[in-house]
Amino acid sequence: MKLFIDTWGWIVLGNNREPRHTELTSSYSSWKDQEVMSYTTDYILDETFTLLFRRVPFKEAKHSLDIIDLAIKKGYLRLERITAERFKKINC
Repeated sequence: MKLFIDTWGWIVLGNNREPRHTELTSSYSSWKDQEVMSYTTDYILDETFTLLFRRVPFKEAKHSLDIIDLAIKKGYLRLERITAERFKKINC
């Protein structure tokens, strides 16, 4: 099974004031324990970090960024880069 995480998912995971934060955090931990590969894109992370740093205190936003970075480094999360060529393919 593969899991694609979009901006909404990261915002909910990174902001404990979001109504579904606890539910999604629990689900994400379960998927990680089951070794479900998660994917996201550099575009999504750009949007996510912009929103998090506007909505939550800096320390919380930075912590979320660090967790995502660690997940990429440990292989729990695969970061897909949207190159110009890939962008053209998607929009054709």
